[in-house]
Parts: sequence; structure tokens; C-alpha cells
Amino acid sequence: MRNIIIVGIFALSVILSGVASLAADIRLPGETQLFGNVLIAERFYKTEVVHGKRVQVPLPYRVWPGTNGMRDSDYFDVLIEAHPGDVIMLAAGTYKFDVWVYTPGITITTDPATEGMADIWGTVEVDADNVTLDGIAVTGPRKTERGLSSGHGIEINREHVDKITIRNCLIKGNEWMGIHVIGPRGEIDELRVEDSRIVDNGSFGIECQTVRNLIVTGCTITGNLEGVHVGSYVKNVVFEDNVITGNREADIYRKP
Repeated sequence: MRNIIIVGIFALSVILSGVASLAADIRLPGETQLFGNVLIAERFYKTEVVHGKRVQVPLPYRVWPGTNGMRDSDYFDVLIEAHPGDVIMLAAGTYKFDVWVYTPGITITTDPATEGMADIWGTVEVDADNVTLDGIAVTGPRKTERGLSSGHGIEINREHVDKITIRNCLIKGNEWMGIHVIGPRGEIDELRVEDSRIVDNGSFGIECQTVRNLIVTGCTITGNLEGVHVGSYVKNVVFEDNVITGNREADIYRKP
């Protein structure tokens, strides 16, 4: 059984009582608030001995590429503990937060018990493998309160991601790119985008580089600077049953 507890003043932690490997549904926000900078991970602290006493020390997480991009877990406003196989269900509504996903093998979706779609105004950065984003929206302006928003909708860190699936999502009106691959090194084996609408973003709808397999099916991609920008070191590209039209500079661009 999962219990929601408050950690400190600003942080929310969702703790699994019992065996951590059991998959669970985590329904949010419930009686809590989701705001500011949100971290989803399996753990946030480690135990160290300091001056002969055992103390809890916050773990570091990278929120931006480069040596200056580290923040410890105490920096984040909301901590959501999740484990592989968990499903995070957001109630329908608008949320102003940026989120970093460090737990592999989870699904983030809209709670089917609510009407409409969970809409995140901020950046969803995926720093873990085999994550599925299903039936959520990432739209509109970046949030303003102490945020680290990049202005992109979904960022995928190729240093940590081998496979990611984005399906039944609305990615609309972001300041820069709708879906953006980041990271100075690494290769994504499969970037799969299914049955989604990627519209009216300030830059590219989908931008990818160093991806072995890019699979885009059943999507509507329009009103972006470029619909799909296929950059360097993208090996296999599959487009099926899409409507990719009406983008300002190119519908599909592939680097020679």
C-alpha cells in the first residue's frame, strides 16, 4: 500500500510500504500540490557517517547538461518516489511545473477516473530508460515561479534513454521544440511517437539526433517551424499514417 507523506516544508514523497518491486498506481495530486520543480526517482537520500553520527545526505541529480547542472534532491519542491512498473496518474487539469524523470520503466498518464487531460505547463525531461508518456498534454507557456524550464515540451536525455514511447499526447504551443533530444553523448535505440498531436510549437515539432530507430505513426504534426527534424546519426526512420503538413519551413527535414 502506498502512503503520501510530506517531507520537510515543500517536498512531497510517495513512499511504498513493503516490497519496493511491486508495481503500483500513484494517483496525483490528491490532497497535495504539484508545483515548481518536481523530481521522480527511486530514492533521494543516502546514509553517511558524519562526526560519528549517521545522517541522511541528499543525492545529486543533473538538471542541465554540463558540470554546473547538478542539484541535490533538497533543491526540488516536490519529490515523488516511484519504482519500475509504477503508473503515475495525474488528474485532468493544468499544472505549472517542470519534472525530471529518473525512474526507469514507469508510465505517466492522465487518471482515467477524471475527465479531460492532464496538461503540464513546463518541461518534461526524461532521464531514465523505457519510460512511457501516455495521454498527457505538454502545452503553453513555460511557468514562471523559480522554474528551470527550457521552453521545450519533452526533453529526452540520450545519455540515459535507450527506448521511450510517447503516445496519445498533445504537445502544443511550447516556446521552442515539442520533442527534443538532449545530452552530449549516448544513443537512443528507439524513439516511438504514436497517435499524438504535435502542433504550433515555436521551433521543431520533433527533433532527434543519434537515434537508431525513429518511429512516428498516427500523428498530426502541423504549425511548427519544421514538422520533424531528422538530424545527425539517425539510422532508420519509419513514418506511417501521419498527417505532416502546414509547417512553416519544412514538414520533414532530413540532414544529408
